[in-house]
Amino acid sequence: MIVIIQSVIVPVTYQEILAGIYSLFNSKNRLAEFETMLSELVDCEYVILTSSGTSALYVLLKAYGLKRGDEIIVPAYICEKVVRLLLDMGYKVKFVDVEKETYNISIEDLNEKMSKGTKVVIAAHMFGNPCRMDEILEVSHDHNAIVIEDSAQCICAEYKGKRVGSLGDSAFFSFGEGKPITTISGGAITTNDKEVAKKAMDIVNKFKRTNNKILLKLILYSFIKNRRIYRLVYNKIQKRRERRWNELKNAMNLDDLEQKFTNLQASIGIIQLKKLRYFNEARYRNSTFLIRGLERFKNIRTPKIPPNCKPIFLRLPIYIKDINLKQRLLKALIKSGIDASPAYPNYLPNFFKINHDCPNARDLVRKTITLPVHPCVKQKDLIGILDIVRRVAE
Repeated sequence: MIVIIQSVIVPVTYQEILAGIYSLFNSKNRLAEFETMLSELVDCEYVILTSSGTSALYVLLKAYGLKRGDEIIVPAYICEKVVRLLLDMGYKVKFVDVEKETYNISIEDLNEKMSKGTKVVIAAHMFGNPCRMDEILEVSHDHNAIVIEDSAQCICAEYKGKRVGSLGDSAFFSFGEGKPITTISGGAITTNDKEVAKKAMDIVNKFKRTNNKILLKLILYSFIKNRRIYRLVYNKIQKRRERRWNELKNAMNLDDLEQKFTNLQASIGIIQLKKLRYFNEARYRNSTFLIRGLERFKNIRTPKIPPNCKPIFLRLPIYIKDINLKQRLLKALIKSGIDASPAYPNYLPNFFKINHDCPNARDLVRKTITLPVHPCVKQKDLIGILDIVRRVAE
């Protein structure tokens, strides 16, 4: 098997590595500069940096003063780590179904499942495609519930002319490996609520400092964009993915989330943010090329982009109506060198043993694969992907 096109990769160059090294020997604090850049990009007044996207959500829930046993509504198609965190913090998770066309939260099911006890609704912009935020806010606020945007996959995606992360009551972002920008690990809270921002900052200020293994990880990560190197380590990366999925059945160590974002990461993040427009334009261009090319296949459905929205598509999810065709296509893509992936292979109500019926999410888990559309994907790669689909699907 020759795998040459990664599922998700953020271009990291020597520029970021040198900035990281320089930050270790320079006393200049880059954290405030990175926060200001994020604030301006998202159009949000307050930014609090954290050690990961998971840590950002952890801090945010504490800042809102939630208590053990409080009910939080989560879409049934979302990153497993979000649900794992909520359970480990002692909250009651209620799953709501998603729309098949967008992979985002179903307004109809949300309306059905909201209750007086619901304290928070987490609205995830899946794969970088914005949610129907106006309706989510209306339903949630009618029940006095807080809306937290999961913007981990979609920095600078737009909904009705506004940037995600500025639409809900608060939001969190991730800068982990394979997100729209990377500082290897890292995250951020965005909010316009002064009181929540102050509480979040007070919490983060008590965290311990992170070690500097991040620089070594950055150097190793920078090599993965080389397709020949990625080919050599693909099997190990795949085993690592599978191990992580299985580990999420077990409780996480919440103390590991209580680490600070570092000056080194801020130095890297500043450079990455300056490239974000190019990254996002490449993702959008690659996604729309594949969407147009896949329209001819009756058994394949591409995601619907809601009106007045501009997604970035971290990965392009495609729904394949025939499960056998899905398996054949996934196998053919990987064999041909395309690191296609089911992305989220677990139906979460079953995975976490919470008995909520979400049929759309169940079906999407079974019949979805994701295609790479990151900035390192070339035009000839996209043509090659379409050619493989044609050979298998027709």
